[in-house]
Amino acid sequence: MANKRQHTIPQLYLKRFLNPGWVYRRGEAKPRHILTPSNVAVHPNYYGKNKASETTLDELNTKIENKSARSLEKLINNPETFTPTDRVSLSFLLANMFFRNPVRIKEWSDAIVAAANEIDEAARQTHGGQHEALLLIGDPSEFNPKLYDEAPIITHKQLKEHAYLLGSKGGHRIAAGDNFGALKEIAKCIEQMAFLIFEAPKGLFFVTSDRPLMLQRRKNGSQGGAGWVNDDTLVSIALSPIRFLLIFYTNRFDMVQTAATPEQVAGLNVEVIRFAEKEIYSSSKYCEADDWMKSVGRWRTKP
Repeated sequence: MANKRQHTIPQLYLKRFLNPGWVYRRGEAKPRHILTPSNVAVHPNYYGKNKASETTLDELNTKIENKSARSLEKLINNPETFTPTDRVSLSFLLANMFFRNPVRIKEWSDAIVAAANEIDEAARQTHGGQHEALLLIGDPSEFNPKLYDEAPIITHKQLKEHAYLLGSKGGHRIAAGDNFGALKEIAKCIEQMAFLIFEAPKGLFFVTSDRPLMLQRRKNGSQGGAGWVNDDTLVSIALSPIRFLLIFYTNRFDMVQTAATPEQVAGLNVEVIRFAEKEIYSSSKYCEADDWMKSVGRWRTKP
């Protein structure tokens, strides 16, 4: 049965940072100390209520978490024992964490609505003529229409109808369903990418956020054009306070572990904070997160 309190970030992930830990919420005066992450990233029926005839998205989240929990534990605490089977399980978890995230879901929804509006404007500029040009839709939120080998072909009318549904009450659940449909394809992409694991030196630690899995281009750090099949795509996520994972395409290795320098720890944490939407999660108090929360220092909001 779908749980009314649905977590948009897996608890098995957050507990490594918040058991106990600190929550830095943008705009607040001070961080909040918590003992467990049970009330973090919780939304009532975000993925929909239970239906007897089908598996809900929340139930799918739970199944993926349960199947991949041991693989995540191995990668963090004993990477030498990480197997090809573990890679498959973890790839599904990472793809799930990407697609279930409310920020990602909103980006997808906004991109579909924007695409429909752009086509409407183009139709008006052609004096309202029949504008049934076929659109190749892959992943417009990343400006990459060739995300999948066989992206669906839809008409302007179909796009407008879908955009209307996404903009209606509960439309985020439709957008979530759209995203979840790509889980297998993206998990397969992750399987084929190399894993570079950084270990934080003693006394230093990594932080995470309400957008834990980051997708960008290696060349310039831009999110635009960072589709999963692009050669220069870089995926990053703090696995725990002591482990940070970078994922990218290369033929040189499958998985490498290395000790991070203090400068690398600081730089990776800045990237985490740069991608955060509303909250930063840390196992210990962290000055950079405090600056971000208060919009001071490098995080000062420009007028």
